[in-house]
Amino acid sequence: MKKVSTLLLTGIIGSSMLFAGFSGEATISNELFNLDNHEFGFTTQASSIAAEIEFSTQTGEAKGEGDIYAEITASLTLTIDEAGSITADPAEVTAANIVGDGWKVSILGVNGPVDYAADTIIDQGDDEEVYNYSVTGTTVVGVAVTLDDLATVSVGYVGDFDALENTTAYVSVEPAEIEISEGMTVQVGASLYLDNTLGNEAGASAKLAYAADDYSASVAVDTGYENGILDYDAALNVVMSPITLEAYYGTTNTNSVNDTDGAYSAIDDVLHVKAVTDLADFDVPVTLTLSGLDLVNTQALSAQADITLNEELVANVNGGYTLTGGAWYVGAGAIYTVADYVADANVTYLGGDTFKADASIESTTFVDGATLTLAWAGGDDLLNSNLGSITASCLIEF
Repeated sequence: MKKVSTLLLTGIIGSSMLFAGFSGEATISNELFNLDNHEFGFTTQASSIAAEIEFSTQTGEAKGEGDIYAEITASLTLTIDEAGSITADPAEVTAANIVGDGWKVSILGVNGPVDYAADTIIDQGDDEEVYNYSVTGTTVVGVAVTLDDLATVSVGYVGDFDALENTTAYVSVEPAEIEISEGMTVQVGASLYLDNTLGNEAGASAKLAYAADDYSASVAVDTGYENGILDYDAALNVVMSPITLEAYYGTTNTNSVNDTDGAYSAIDDVLHVKAVTDLADFDVPVTLTLSGLDLVNTQALSAQADITLNEELVANVNGGYTLTGGAWYVGAGAIYTVADYVADANVTYLGGDTFKADASIESTTFVDGATLTLAWAGGDDLLNSNLGSITASCLIEF
């Protein structure tokens, strides 16, 4: 994004351009009691704001007529953030097609390689990437041709008649999803990238899925050949009430990833397996979760039982053991949910004299329009004076 001058801002306001939106959130937090250094009171106050004023979002569209016609869509957004920086997203063409009866040519560029398999076992949260592998793809400019209910084909190339050996080319094909029998579908795709300077690569992907009233299953595989090396990943998902089974294996990954504890970074030969059994169908208020993470390298095994004691209270017991290194833990927790607040507490024993714990209580109704939280965090070693601190915070969204 490019900064826009104050003069332009004055012009925008002076021309009576209406604000399209002003949204964000502000948080005020106070550390009330530091259990490690024994300081108390309003010892550490912090505030943060994430806000954005959207001056204008304009969208332009045009569409021709006749048996063969062109259509285009473009957009432009002007904003100001909490730091006072005024920015303009570069005017962007979001769609540009030549359309005919049963076909369409996108002149914006090629479609990237197909990618069907990805790890969904480790919850990375909204802002994190998952374990995944696919061929790198291409930056070659080109077009994508879609034949309705048949396939999308991308073609791109760039070269020089005086040095044809340096021609860079890309092609990919993704047929439409095919129903091979009732409830069973198959998807496939392939791509080829030729570049004498950066190296050649080829990729192929396939996904087979089946869905019925009582169960469903899918398996997806992505393969790639780059610089003389063959890599792939595969993902399996089976749902057959009351059991859900997931598995993922990748020889390498193209994302740098970590779980919430930072334990799993970008590694090769990663194998995850997870099984969830919900016994509610048998009038047993228990959900069992068994996980095996990075089974090729570290073999981190874990189990958790979530017990619904009543409509408000869910308790859990959990434990884990890592075969490589012998690390282990056992723990328990509970979540109490009522109309006015949610209380959450957890305690974990990691062997020896190491206990860790955390707790919080949160309300969105006590003060209308605000989320109030009182939390104890950082108690990572309770018996050795690493007790953490207690913090109160107020978040207001607007």
